[in-house]
Amino acid sequence: MINHSLLSNEINPPRQLVENRTSYAGSDAIFSVYDTYKQAKLVELKSESPMYCGMISGKKVIHAGDNTPFDFTPGESLVLPPDATIHIDFPDAELNAPTKCITVELPLSRIDEIVARMNENHPRTASSGEWEYDISTSVHFSNSESVNLLIKKLFHIFAEEQSQKDLLVDMNTSELIVHMLQTESRNLLLKNYRKHVTQSGLAAALEFIGNNLDRSISIKKLADIACMSKASFYRYFNNEFGMSPIEYINQERVKKACRLLTDDQLNVTDVSFELGFSSLSHFIKLFKEHTGTTPKQYQLKRLSA
Repeated sequence: MINHSLLSNEINPPRQLVENRTSYAGSDAIFSVYDTYKQAKLVELKSESPMYCGMISGKKVIHAGDNTPFDFTPGESLVLPPDATIHIDFPDAELNAPTKCITVELPLSRIDEIVARMNENHPRTASSGEWEYDISTSVHFSNSESVNLLIKKLFHIFAEEQSQKDLLVDMNTSELIVHMLQTESRNLLLKNYRKHVTQSGLAAALEFIGNNLDRSISIKKLADIACMSKASFYRYFNNEFGMSPIEYINQERVKKACRLLTDDQLNVTDVSFELGFSSLSHFIKLFKEHTGTTPKQYQLKRLSA
């Protein structure tokens, strides 16, 4: 395990801890934890290999090429392609409340191995084609509960000294790659509705979900749209996206709620109604499960930013 600290040389205070990185090199992946203790702007991050980034606490603002900068917060993941360079702002980092994240640098050979195993053992629908990893694009996504649990598990494995660390890191890295592929698959269908909707039942189901987040959506309805039985639809959806259809619907409702809550003309009750919730308490509970904060707290923070 290697520990790197970066110190500033400011006059007052004379020396101030900016960032601490602790790294662990497994059999074929490098796992790191970053603690940033001071606000900073446009800090460069680059890796020769594909890199997974997961937020633990605090907030980053990501600048990637000519794209609009975006917030990167706990409950989200970012996958960078090889040799991509991004720049990061740390607007909230403090000595007593550092911005904390994990990164996993993954060799392409390892990803290719997992891709081959998924195509052999968990093939996609015929219309979706084979599993593949796109080395040219980055992916920013909201975590499913299983990804959140995986990040916590990796952090726990990393923090403890144990004889089986290599094996545990290896197993959980494989699971992380599977989630990366499933998320990339979902993003492809989401970005190419019109291209895929006539040939992929799953794309048609995703389009229906996106257009009907304000009403009750049954699995039977989605299965009918996808031209599958309920059992087949459920199985293929889980295989393709790494979550159940209900988990996906709830995740999309929370993402839309986040967008609506940036409007100071809407209150929490209005947003709950817009999304078709019959119970305000159920909406608040679901929102907190996905974001770690209540809708009102989220709205106040966004409007005051």
